[in-house]
Amino acid sequence: MAFELPFGPATQNLYGMVAKRHMYEFGTTSEQLAWIKVAASHHAQHNPHAMLRNVVTVEDVVSSPMVSDPLHRLDCCVMSDGGGALIVARPEIARQLKRPLVKVRGTGEAPKHAMGGNIDLTWSAAAWSGPAAFAEAGVTAADIKYASLYDSFTITVLMQLEDLGFCKKGDGGKFVADGGLISGVGRLPFNTDGGGLCNNHPANRGGVTKVIEAVRQLRGEAHPAVQVSNCDLALASGIGGALASRHTAATLILERE
Repeated sequence: MAFELPFGPATQNLYGMVAKRHMYEFGTTSEQLAWIKVAASHHAQHNPHAMLRNVVTVEDVVSSPMVSDPLHRLDCCVMSDGGGALIVARPEIARQLKRPLVKVRGTGEAPKHAMGGNIDLTWSAAAWSGPAAFAEAGVTAADIKYASLYDSFTITVLMQLEDLGFCKKGDGGKFVADGGLISGVGRLPFNTDGGGLCNNHPANRGGVTKVIEAVRQLRGEAHPAVQVSNCDLALASGIGGALASRHTAATLILERE
């Protein structure tokens, strides 16, 4: 902090730096990042509470004003108030509630710090939290039917997809392109409430909302237009801090019982 704060790093600048490095290392493009926003907007149109409900195109995203190169305005999350609540009950109590049961299969959390300056911007702490959660759950990324991924910026989603093992490092751009994250179209539906990019982003956070939408999907209670067919295993993942400096990651794997 003593070396960073005098230069006044802003959050968007830190994430822009990560996106720029990913592009340099792997050839990721702004158009590929834009597909993440496009997917979020396709889902948000069905959420009456979402701040941004208009469906956007890749051209809309890359034509929006530049905020911090290479991130455009539509690569950035909304800013909002908000909140969420969860009730975790013992199995014998949960079975009395006559609601579809969702249980925790695996969890993982990890920090990534400045490492004395020896830091690689191309990966996040999800590279540690994800494997821990999958190991505890006894499943792999290929088993996941739906993913709730923290989406402060489009690059945040791309990094988690790679680090959680949904695709190889550097292949995130190809994975999300052409609707790869759109429910009913892509291989991995994500953030079917619109996420932080379109729905809400309370107090610069949004972890609990990711768990809530994952539970909705597992219960079959998401909006019919975005409900994932036979959704029996879901993942929620969050990043707290800044990808370019120090942050933590938490990964949760949930299963419909």
